Amino acid sequence: IEAEVVILTIPNGAGSLPVVSLRPTLINSIKMASSDDSPVICPSLKSNLFIGKYVCGYITRIDERFGAFVRFLDGLTGLIPKLKKGLNENLFDTIFCKVTALDITSSPPKILLKKVTESEAYKSKKRTSSKNNSVDEIQVGDVVGDVKVVDINFARAKVYIVGNDSSKLRARIHVTMANSLETTMKLSKKEKQFKEEHKIGKSHPFYNWKVGDIIPGVRCVSTDTRDGIAYVELANRVESGLPAVVTEPSHLPPGSILSAIVTSASKSSTNHGLWVQVCPGVSGFIPALEVSEDPDVLNDLAIKFKVGSRITCCVMEQTGHNKLPVSHNLQKDDHDSSKDEHKALFLSVLLLPGEESDKKDSGFKPTKPQRSDIVIGRVNKKSIMQGPPSLMLSLRGGFIGRCCITELTDENEWTNMPFGRVHDEKSKTQERNTQQQVVSDSDADHENDDDKSLNSDDENDSDEVQSDFPDGKYFRCRVLGNAKSKGTVELSLRESRLKGVMDNDAVPKVNDIAHAYVVSTTKKGCFVRLSRSVEGRVILKELSDDFVPNPSAMFPPGRLVVGKIKGVKDAPATKKGATSFVDFDMRESVLLATGDRVTMDDIKEFSKYTGVITRVESYGCFCRIDNSDISGLAHVSECSDSFVKNIHDLYNPGDLVKLVVIKIDKEQGRLGFSLKASNFVDDDDSSSDGSDDDSNDGSSAIDAMEEDSDDDASSDDENFVTKMAAKMHAGEDEEDSETESESEDDGESSDSESDDSDEEMEDNDAKAPHAMDTNVGFDWDGIQPKTSSQKGDESSSDDDSSDSSDDGSDDEDTGFKSSHKARKKAAAKKREEEEISRREAALADGTADQNPETAADFERLVAGNPNSSELWIKYMAFHLSLADIDSARNVANRSFDRIEFRQEGEKLNVWTALLTLELKYGNEKSLQQTIDRACQHNNPKQVYMRVCELLDKEVDAAASSIGSSDLDSATSRADAMFTKMCKKFKSKKSVWIAHFKYLFKGSRHDEAHKLLKRSLQSLPSYKHVETMSKFAQLEFELGSPERGRTIYNGLLEKHPKRMDLLFVNIDKEVKIGDISKARALFEIVVNPVASGKKFNFSDKQMKSLFKKWYRVEEEHGDSNSQERVKEEARKFVANSTARKTS
Repeated sequence: IEAEVVILTIPNGAGSLPVVSLRPTLINSIKMASSDDSPVICPSLKSNLFIGKYVCGYITRIDERFGAFVRFLDGLTGLIPKLKKGLNENLFDTIFCKVTALDITSSPPKILLKKVTESEAYKSKKRTSSKNNSVDEIQVGDVVGDVKVVDINFARAKVYIVGNDSSKLRARIHVTMANSLETTMKLSKKEKQFKEEHKIGKSHPFYNWKVGDIIPGVRCVSTDTRDGIAYVELANRVESGLPAVVTEPSHLPPGSILSAIVTSASKSSTNHGLWVQVCPGVSGFIPALEVSEDPDVLNDLAIKFKVGSRITCCVMEQTGHNKLPVSHNLQKDDHDSSKDEHKALFLSVLLLPGEESDKKDSGFKPTKPQRSDIVIGRVNKKSIMQGPPSLMLSLRGGFIGRCCITELTDENEWTNMPFGRVHDEKSKTQERNTQQQVVSDSDADHENDDDKSLNSDDENDSDEVQSDFPDGKYFRCRVLGNAKSKGTVELSLRESRLKGVMDNDAVPKVNDIAHAYVVSTTKKGCFVRLSRSVEGRVILKELSDDFVPNPSAMFPPGRLVVGKIKGVKDAPATKKGATSFVDFDMRESVLLATGDRVTMDDIKEFSKYTGVITRVESYGCFCRIDNSDISGLAHVSECSDSFVKNIHDLYNPGDLVKLVVIKIDKEQGRLGFSLKASNFVDDDDSSSDGSDDDSNDGSSAIDAMEEDSDDDASSDDENFVTKMAAKMHAGEDEEDSETESESEDDGESSDSESDDSDEEMEDNDAKAPHAMDTNVGFDWDGIQPKTSSQKGDESSSDDDSSDSSDDGSDDEDTGFKSSHKARKKAAAKKREEEEISRREAALADGTADQNPETAADFERLVAGNPNSSELWIKYMAFHLSLADIDSARNVANRSFDRIEFRQEGEKLNVWTALLTLELKYGNEKSLQQTIDRACQHNNPKQVYMRVCELLDKEVDAAASSIGSSDLDSATSRADAMFTKMCKKFKSKKSVWIAHFKYLFKGSRHDEAHKLLKRSLQSLPSYKHVETMSKFAQLEFELGSPERGRTIYNGLLEKHPKRMDLLFVNIDKEVKIGDISKARALFEIVVNPVASGKKFNFSDKQMKSLFKKWYRVEEEHGDSNSQERVKEEARKFVANSTARKTS
């Protein structure tokens, strides 16, 4: 059988057969749809449907829940709802329908249909034929006249041409073809909300456009006919020539000057810049480096270039460096064709003719920067670092810049670890262990606190330490020359370079003190960089005076160090870019040494020096003489006057000692030392015997070291740990030398030694850091725990004296005198035992819970009662008293996880404490982050109320301080926060009342009245009475009582049944002492005829009124006034009874 068929669908998969239809009606409809004048089509997924279109299909399914489903080509289906009599159709009937609703956002589109007859469908051809002539007459360039706006979104405004009612015409004005309208009319609140939802800002061409506006003098810029519909692109831009309308980006050659609309600012690491729309269907991308030569503009690209603003640019040449991103088109409508996505244009603002960049760029692409050029670079931490440590930057044209770590800032502004440092768990543990080994044993008391602070840092900080050169930031750079790698240039960020200084840094001389950055560290030593042309080497033993168990963790790349130049030579060929190579010495003893270095030739037998113990073995101690590189061995027999059972109990590496040279072997370079105290009995600190000049040199060196350590030992110092260790060991050895130089026959030696120990502990307490001020405007309950050193002082003198006397009696019985260190350790051990006993007793009788003194006490308390905000806040105050802010933050964060979710009030208290901490010790960023976090877990209004309350107290504190300069800053912070709170919660009366009170307290009455007007505009009408009443109360308390009376008079006239308002007014009059005004208010209510005012109070309310009047007269009146109240009450009862009986 031969017959015409129509293919309905072609299923996927091999061997599947197509679905066909023999229905003549469908076949005729598809044949007629191929002509442009067909009114009926059998649509497919690719058809351009619109509301009102007539279609032909067949009933494929009837569902009693929905209606009849109509099937078209390619599986496209529509629905005739049962409300439109869809259930009356027969299954598989051919049917003509009209599209009544269409949703093209889903795939496939959702279509609602209405059944029509075949004659109705084909009659539409006759109705539209008379209008085709007007459509065909519109040509590109013609002025079509006025158009009326029908619909607006970000991308386009749908319009219809006034006087042209053709249904075959679709007209729009694309955003790239539009200019803003000049109008003085302001947008309504609803219209502004609509603009915000569609991201139509003030710089957008459609900002002043509204639905229904008439746009005059519109011209046609493009026409297209598809499926019998004419699509007309219009423009109202007034300029020479028509706006460019192209279908392919390749039609725009390099150098074409375009005007585009900014659609978004991309923050992508690979494509950072501006996405723009050039014309309908064609988008472009302007890399950030092609937008401006001002780094401040590039760092705030989204703020400087608002979405919707117009920007002029030109087309760049396509090179291998700039890979075209995928097109970033705006949302499409039926005007846009369904072609495949094209590549976006690469555009530039800096290459526009007339710009300075045009002079040095060849054609329409940037050229490679040359020496002395100033360029803009973007930090790219994903790029492979060349010659580390260095900063890699992306430049215009795809070129790469390298900035050596020494060229980031001028030498006098160098900082430690300028790139930050990525910590992993292994490196953290190694560094923590390294620090504990380098620091002396006396720091072991604070080991637990250090661990907690480190753990807090691990939890709260990010993996990378904050850096001044974050990824993606733009900087102005000076080109120093070409780098070794192709396409890479050397850059500098120094201020001096930007001002024109191009000379290389001078090569340091021998014995100069210089700063350097660590390049790399191995087990053999460390390589450093002094400038981009000078590098150096530090051997392992010259890294520090102390033993460094893990040099890589102690000296990571990028650390800033200081050292002395030992020698200068030409750089080896393996050091690329470096011209000079130096030998560097970073030992503190070398840096702080005065005078010439001690050599082997200067050493004489029986000469005395100061030195440091470098290593302890079972057979003796290895010592190094100060201000020299000379070391020797002190045999165990020469380490003490008494028998040494275990030398490790007596000396540790790093101890500062006095030594005597007892043996010299110059051939093998060996020295023998003696550390016996008897060798220095007749010596004093100044070495007055003058037997050896070298001895004086060593003594003066150690004195200078101690003075420098006292002055310069701060946490900001790079060698802080080493200096503190040396200082503490020096103090112990000085005490040893003073004690051991006393006569052994002196019976009071033990007492004097204990006195020396007491004085030393008092000095240490005097130098200890004071507790941080915890008075930050929040009730911390005054927790100021005693430190362990303070507790020890209370009994130190008694313990030491008793220990000394005991030790003295033991010495007399045994016939020998114990060493000072043994007595010192015994006293310390006894004090520790007594402290343990005291703590055990406190735990047993429960007093430890009442007065917690350690972190362990607080941990025990919060473990037993985790829902108590008071305990958590006291725990925070404990850490603040120890100047440990990070631990206090950590305690607060822990409490949020421990307190049950039902205890909202307890959590809010801890949040308030954390906010108080951030207000005093944090910055604006950390405060805002804490507020945002608190709002996520609590009622946001309560959080902002607490913050405003804290800022209000801060203003009061600044105002009470005479001559304080913080009042203006505190006031501005509080103003900004109150304004933000009122804007955020403008429908809540409590936030407005809090703002009123704040302004009244600052005597800013005019601002308060202006704020009242704003609040009444924002608040619902049913909240106006309460708000006005609160405002009037504040006028009585902090402002003008007369203004308060005026407000209450107005409220009572408007609400004559509100007795609560009357009572509040009376209470305020009584409180300020104006009893006559209060009596007048009672009189007005009791005698409304005489006053001319009418109050609608019930008898029950009047009873309450007379009771209140009588109480007022009892407190402030006399017997006559009280009798008058009774008389007025009798009259009212009589009149009320008469009215009821009549």
